[in-house]
Amino acid sequence: MRDEAGQAVRYPQGHVLLRNLARDFPVVTHGQGVYLFDTTGKRYLDASAGALVASVGHGNREVVDRIAEQLGRVAYVNGTHFTTEVTELLATRLCALAPPGLERAAFLGSGSEAVEAAVKFARQLWVERGQPRRTKVIARVPGYHGNTLYALSLSGRPHYKTFFGPMLAEVVTTPAPYPYRSGLADYDRDGAEHYARQLEETLRREGPDTVAAFIAEPVVGSSAGASPPPPGYFERVNALCREYGILTIADEVMCGCGRTGTFFASDRYHFTPDLLVLGKGISGGYAPLSAVLVRQAHLEEMRAGSGGFMHAQTYLQAPAMTAAGLAVLDYFERHGVVANAARVGAYLQRRLREVLAPLPHVGCVQGVGLMAGIELVEDVATRRPFPRSRKVVERLLAALFERGLVLWSNTGHADGTNGDLLMVGPPLVITQPEVDELVDTLAAGLTRFFQEEP
Repeated sequence: MRDEAGQAVRYPQGHVLLRNLARDFPVVTHGQGVYLFDTTGKRYLDASAGALVASVGHGNREVVDRIAEQLGRVAYVNGTHFTTEVTELLATRLCALAPPGLERAAFLGSGSEAVEAAVKFARQLWVERGQPRRTKVIARVPGYHGNTLYALSLSGRPHYKTFFGPMLAEVVTTPAPYPYRSGLADYDRDGAEHYARQLEETLRREGPDTVAAFIAEPVVGSSAGASPPPPGYFERVNALCREYGILTIADEVMCGCGRTGTFFASDRYHFTPDLLVLGKGISGGYAPLSAVLVRQAHLEEMRAGSGGFMHAQTYLQAPAMTAAGLAVLDYFERHGVVANAARVGAYLQRRLREVLAPLPHVGCVQGVGLMAGIELVEDVATRRPFPRSRKVVERLLAALFERGLVLWSNTGHADGTNGDLLMVGPPLVITQPEVDELVDTLAAGLTRFFQEEP
C-alpha cells in the first residue's frame, strides 16, 4: 500500500496496540514459502516461521483453498452443541499418529488455552477419583507454557513476576535439562540420572499424594534454546511418575508437529504422556488452532463420574480452525514434510555448528531437526552471560532484521535475569539452499554486530 505521493505506508502512529511500543513495524503485504515481503518491496527470510508457527510456509494455496471450502459450508458452530465432519476427521488422524493411549482430542485456539485445558483435565480427574488433595503441578525451569495466568505461572521465566507476580499461582518447579549450563562433565552420560534425581527429590519434598501432574516440553523451546533431553531422561520421568501415581503432560506446542523430524517429539525421546498439547505448527498459521490429546481410559472415568469434562471456550472445535489443521496434516503427508524436516534439519544443525560455533561470543549451538538455539555470552571460556542492561540480543535481532533475517529471541535463561538466546525455526518446507542463505546471513550479521560492539 502506498500513499498519494507513492511512498510506502507505515503505521508508527496507528491504532493497533503493538507489543513493542518503541519501534515502527513494517507492513507485510504477502509471503511465499520461507519469505515475507513488506510495502517497500523488502524481502525477509522468515527464519523463525513467525514464532515457529508457519510450518508449511507462506502463501500455501493448497491449505488456503481447503479452509475457504470449509468457510463456504459453515464457519462456526458451538462446540458444546455440535461436532462437524472436519473436526472428527482431524481428531481421528491425530490420534492415529499419537503416542499409545491418546485416543481423544479437543481443539482450541492457542497453546496457552491448550495448556490450561490439560491442567484442568488432570485436576478434574483427581477429583473424580476422590483425591482432591492433588492440587500441585510440577513444572521445569527454564521453560514456557503460555501467557494466560496459570500457563504463565507454570512457565519458568522469573522476570515475568516483576509485573504479574501477585496474580500468578504458586507452582512447584524442578530444573529442566540444559546441557550448556548443566554443570555436568558428561551431559549425555550423567544427565538423565542428575535431572531425574532432582525431580524425585522435589516429589518427595512436596508429598507425591499432593501432586496432580508433571508438565514438560520434550525439547525445551525458546526458554533454553531448543535444549534436548539427555538420553534416558524421559524413561526415568515416566517411571517416577508411574511410581508416584502422577499424571504427565507433554507440551509440544513449539516442538511438535514435525519440528524435530518426527511428528511428535515425545516419540523421539520415549516420553509416554497421559496428556499431550499441540499448537503453533498444527495449523501452519492459517488459523488459530491448538489441540489437547487425552487417554480414552481417563475419559471413561469422567463419564462414569461427573459425566463430562468441565471446560469449554467459544471456539472449542470450531470447524474453520480444524479445517486448517486437517489441510496442514494432508499437506504434510502429500509432500513428505516431516521427512523434509528431518533431512534438511540435520543439514541445518550441521551448518549452524560448523559456521557459528567458532565465532566470538557464541557460547553454544544446539537443537534438533528444524529447531535450534544459539546462546551468546560475554566470555566463552567462563560462559559468563552479557549483563542484561546491555540488551545484546534485542539489538542483534534488530540488526539482523535490517538484513532481512527474521529470528526469535529470549532472555534471562542463564540465571533468571541475564542470558541472550537466538532461536532458529524456519518453515518445515525450507530447502538446503535456503538453509545456506539463512546460515550465511546470520553468520555475517553476528560477525558485523560484534565487530561494532563497544
